[in-house]
Amino acid sequence: MFSEDSLKEISSIFCGDVGGFYNYKSGSKLVQFFNQYFACNDVYGQGFPSRWAYVYNKIIELNNSGKVNDYFNLILSKEYVLSDLRCTEVDAVSQCAKILIEFNRILKPNMLTITRKGDRYLLVKEDADLEFVGGGGFANAYLQKSTGRILKKLKEDYLTDAGIRSRFKREYNITKELKDIATIIKVYDFDEGSCQYTMERAEKTLEKFILESDLDENYKITCIRQILHTMKLVHERDIIHRDISPNNIFILNGMLKIADFGLGKDLHMFTSHNTFLTNAVGQFHYCAPEQFMLLKDGDKRSDVYSLGRLINFIMTKNCNNYHHIFKSVTEKATNNNTAFRQADAGVLLNYVEKCLEYHIKKQNKEEVNKKIQQGILDEDVESYICELTAEDICKFLVNKQSGFERILLAYMQQNETHANDVMQGIEGCFREICRQFVDNDPIATFSYNVLVSDAFGFVVKELAANMLRYVAYDVNRYYAQGLVEDAKKYGLEPMIEDILV
Repeated sequence: MFSEDSLKEISSIFCGDVGGFYNYKSGSKLVQFFNQYFACNDVYGQGFPSRWAYVYNKIIELNNSGKVNDYFNLILSKEYVLSDLRCTEVDAVSQCAKILIEFNRILKPNMLTITRKGDRYLLVKEDADLEFVGGGGFANAYLQKSTGRILKKLKEDYLTDAGIRSRFKREYNITKELKDIATIIKVYDFDEGSCQYTMERAEKTLEKFILESDLDENYKITCIRQILHTMKLVHERDIIHRDISPNNIFILNGMLKIADFGLGKDLHMFTSHNTFLTNAVGQFHYCAPEQFMLLKDGDKRSDVYSLGRLINFIMTKNCNNYHHIFKSVTEKATNNNTAFRQADAGVLLNYVEKCLEYHIKKQNKEEVNKKIQQGILDEDVESYICELTAEDICKFLVNKQSGFERILLAYMQQNETHANDVMQGIEGCFREICRQFVDNDPIATFSYNVLVSDAFGFVVKELAANMLRYVAYDVNRYYAQGLVEDAKKYGLEPMIEDILV
C-alpha cells in the first residue's frame, strides 16, 4: 500500500526531522506516544532502531491492524498540534492544513490520499475512491466517495500548459472569494501539484432539472430571481462569470448554486496573459456576440446577455424563445449592441421586478373585471374601486363597462362614506369626461338609479339630482328628461324634487 520512500518521509516528518511540521521527538518520546495512544508495550533502550525506522514500523503495524486512520486522525488534529508545537489555536489549524497537503503530496505516487469525511480523516486509494461523473473542455469531474464531494481535476493534456493551469486556479480563487454567498457553489482545498480541487456535490444541473420538470410559472420566477440576485452580488464585487448557462448552475438541496467560473474574471485584477486561450468562450447559445470575437471584451453586459438567454430557457425550455412575460426584458438583455443592454445583473433584476409588478397588476385587473361582469362584490373588487380615480369611474360609466354600474351602486350601498366620495368625485369631473352629448346619458342613468334607491341619504341624492338635472336641461338630453319625469313619479323628497324642476 505504502511505498518505502513515502512511509520513510512521513515517519521523518512526524519525528520532527523534516520540514518543521512537528517538534523534534526523541526515541523515548516516540515510544511514549505509541504506548499512550495505541496501547503498545514498547521499551526504549539499547538496540533501539533509528527513530524514523521505529515510526515506520509502527505505521505498518497500525495499517495491518486497521488503525492507520486513527493514527492520521490523531497527528492531524488541532489538539495534538497545539500540544506538540505549543502554538496558538489559529496557528495550529493552519499547520494541520499544511501537514495534510504535505502528506498527500508524499502519498500521491502511491495513488493514495488522505481525505476528510465529516470530522474524520480517511486514507483511501485514489482509483477506488473516485468515480467519473463528467468532463468539460479542460477538466474532468469525479465523485470522491470517501467525502461525498466532487473532485474537479485538470486533464493531463493541459497540465503542462501554464495558461490553462492559471485559468483553472483562477476559477478556484474566484469561487473561493465568493464563499460568503450561499448560492455560489462551495469549493474546498486546491492541490497545486495535481491541479485539482474539491467542491460541493450537487444533485443535477439546472438544464436537466428544467427539461425534466413541469414547473409552474411562480416557481420559474423564483428561480430567475434567485439567479439574478446571486449575479447581482457577484457583479457588485466587479467579478464577471462569462460562461453563464443552465449547465453551470446546479440544484443542491432545493437551492440553485452557480458554479464554473472558469472563464470568470475579477475586474480589479490585471492579467498579462491572453485570456482567449481556448475556443471555450461560453456555451454557444448563451454566449454574448462580443465574446466570440475576443473573450477579454466580455464584461458585465456579456453576463447580462447570457442571463437573458437563461431567462428564456427557464420560462420556455428554449433559450431562443421569447414568448413569455419577460419578453421585453430579455429582448433588451440580448441585444447584439451592448449599449442597449441592462448595465449589470442588478439592473436586469430591477427590470424583471418591474415587469412582474406590471404583470401582477394586469392579472389582478383582469380577475377583478371578470368578477365585476359576474356581479361579484368581494374584497378584491372593493379595493379595486377604492383605488380608482373619479375620472376612471366616470369613464367606466360613460363607456358602459359591463356590470360596472351595478357593482358601483352595491359598493356605495355598503358605506355612506363610499357613496359620498363616489358622488362628489363624479359630480366634479363628469362634465369634462363627457365630450359628446351621448356620453351624458349613462351619467343620467346612474344618477336616476341613485335617486330611486332607498339605500342613500339626502346628501348623496342631492348630488345625483343636480347631475340628472344638468344632463336633462343644460345639456338638453331628451333621454334624461324622461328619467326626471320617472323619478318624480317615484316619490322623492320635496327638496330633492325641487332640484329637478
